[in-house]
Amino acid sequence: MRFERHRRTILSLPAVVVVMAGCALTADNPEAAPVVTPPTSLGDNWWEKNKHRREFVPGRGYVVAGVPGYFDENGLPVTSGVRAASFDESVEVPTESNAAPAAVAAARSQKKASFLDRMAAAVGRGPDEAEARELYTEGDAYFRQQKYADAARRFAKSAKRLPDSPLEEDAMFMRAESYFFSDNYPKANDAYEALLKKYPNTRRLDDVVKRQFAIAHYWDQYHQNDPQWPVTPNLLDKTRHRFDTVGHALRVYESIRLNDPTGPLADDALMATAGAYFTQGRYADADYHYGLLRREYPKSEHQFNAHLLGLQSKLRMYQGPAYDGTVLEEAEKLVSQLLTQFPDQVHRERERIVKMRAEIAAQQALRSWSRAEYYARGRHFGAARHYYEKVVRDYPQTKLAQEARTQLVSLEGRPDQPPQRLAWLVNLFEEQRRPQASDAPETDGSTMLR
Repeated sequence: MRFERHRRTILSLPAVVVVMAGCALTADNPEAAPVVTPPTSLGDNWWEKNKHRREFVPGRGYVVAGVPGYFDENGLPVTSGVRAASFDESVEVPTESNAAPAAVAAARSQKKASFLDRMAAAVGRGPDEAEARELYTEGDAYFRQQKYADAARRFAKSAKRLPDSPLEEDAMFMRAESYFFSDNYPKANDAYEALLKKYPNTRRLDDVVKRQFAIAHYWDQYHQNDPQWPVTPNLLDKTRHRFDTVGHALRVYESIRLNDPTGPLADDALMATAGAYFTQGRYADADYHYGLLRREYPKSEHQFNAHLLGLQSKLRMYQGPAYDGTVLEEAEKLVSQLLTQFPDQVHRERERIVKMRAEIAAQQALRSWSRAEYYARGRHFGAARHYYEKVVRDYPQTKLAQEARTQLVSLEGRPDQPPQRLAWLVNLFEEQRRPQASDAPETDGSTMLR
């Protein structure tokens, strides 16, 4: 029995150790209480029989109805007025003999157990390091035997038995690992997220990020090979969520970048996010993420592809001369950056880049041509000539340049502004706006008549 082992350990200690322990317990209290001995009259296994009736008293220990004194979680006696180390070693609760009443009340209030903690202690499910380690060992054994479901349950129980400890952190990680190796990726990702929420700076961060990236990449590739609507249900495959496989992949990619923004996979997650949007035809979202990668991760190995695919995204975003042409200007800048910043890589894609540059020029020429045609239809030949000349001057290699020259010849001698229509009506209103002689004030010499 556990209590029996502790009792024998205490009884086997040299007398000097027992005396020193007694001094340590009573040093802070001049009116120290005598050492409380276990109630051996009830039997050596009395604690195992009665611990389900124990109640936790903050700052004191456990009490059992009908048995005097306070005890720790193993049934060992605790002197009254002194907090047992097993309950909380981080805060010392002062006694009334060495602190002001306000300080005593503040300390006790600070360390007062929550309702759930007290309820767990009342039913015998409070913190227990020995049991937590035993459960962890069992989980590890099941994990090595590839019995991942049993391992996950043991690790979950181990984490609950010793919260806010390195053992809990390890148990939470191994629980997620158990789900991962059993191919239950939704539960694995949820477990990894729970670990990151509880321990944002966990020492397992690199491993967690690698696992999450593998999960998100699997979901992403699955969707690319078998695209489905987000509302299409998944009823049998435990490797995926019930709905929206690619949506969950994108959320995991974002989680990687937010939880480990300077990690080795942050730029990979961002590039994968942009690629997923590009594949779906969501070019505005793809362009945003490619731009974010270019700005935030200038040393990333994905810089060239982020420029090249960002250029394609901008060209596919463009909707025609009737809409905003900012994306064309940005695309032209990306072409210049590709040709100057990546001389060693651009030769493989030079032909495609040259074609895209020609397409950009053609689209910009079409924008100027459309404006020229608009003004020509309204007989504003001065403005029309301006835009035809712009096509000829800025885009001489395009097909529209020759047509613009032809139009310029046909506009020779035409007035810049259209003739004034209804001139008599315009003149009539202008005459009405002119001041009349009768409206002038009458004056007598230098004196104004009023």
